[in-house]
Amino acid sequence: MLRNKRIAGRSPVVLAVIDDEETRRRFVSLLLGHGYDIHLTKATLVPRLLKIRRYDLLVIEGKTPSTECLQFCRQVRALSDIALVLIVDRHGDSIVVEGLNAGADTCVLRVGEDDATLARLRSVLRRASLVSGDAEDPRILVFDGWRINPGKRTLHDPDGQERTLTAGEFDILLALARNPGSVLSREQLLDATKFGLAGPSERSVDVHVRRLRQKIEPAPDDPIYVKTVRLGGYLLAHTVEYE
Repeated sequence: MLRNKRIAGRSPVVLAVIDDEETRRRFVSLLLGHGYDIHLTKATLVPRLLKIRRYDLLVIEGKTPSTECLQFCRQVRALSDIALVLIVDRHGDSIVVEGLNAGADTCVLRVGEDDATLARLRSVLRRASLVSGDAEDPRILVFDGWRINPGKRTLHDPDGQERTLTAGEFDILLALARNPGSVLSREQLLDATKFGLAGPSERSVDVHVRRLRQKIEPAPDDPIYVKTVRLGGYLLAHTVEYE
């Protein structure tokens, strides 16, 4: 099942490194008030905590000068695929681009924009659940003779021949296969792709789906696998088994 506000029947667990007292109060109040379980800690303890407990989000302050913050982002990313959120003063600050390049998944403002902050957190949680979280499951997925290998990121047809997919096409197929029979919106599929932060519109998902159908459907104009759901999105209309 897909996970949004609550993940697998529980509250998303947030590990937060926030030194500024006012900022800390704001985020604790905001997250607790919307069903998150937040744990405050120091930056020096994060590597050990990530090894002994599962967290869904890591929220840290982006400070200026940014060298120490960026080093911390790189350190975290080397240890874990956890969704990493950077608190910044302004969206136009240089640390936004630098932070994303250093491994952060998104940025939120220190003050204001509560709705936008929550939306960004939900978005990065969806992306983590569809891509990073499920990527821990190395099992091969099989539907109607097609074999998807998440670890090697390969697709083989029923005759055993490998089919070449782009990164976006593979991510979309994998997300659909991990949720067979469930409708995934274009937004969810965009979140599931590794190009989700590069700025494409949801309509680009349609392009990738059309190309995917050209490669796996017996009749691309009359698909039997990847079905379109009007005003909904797409679904994989076939039983999926794991090996």
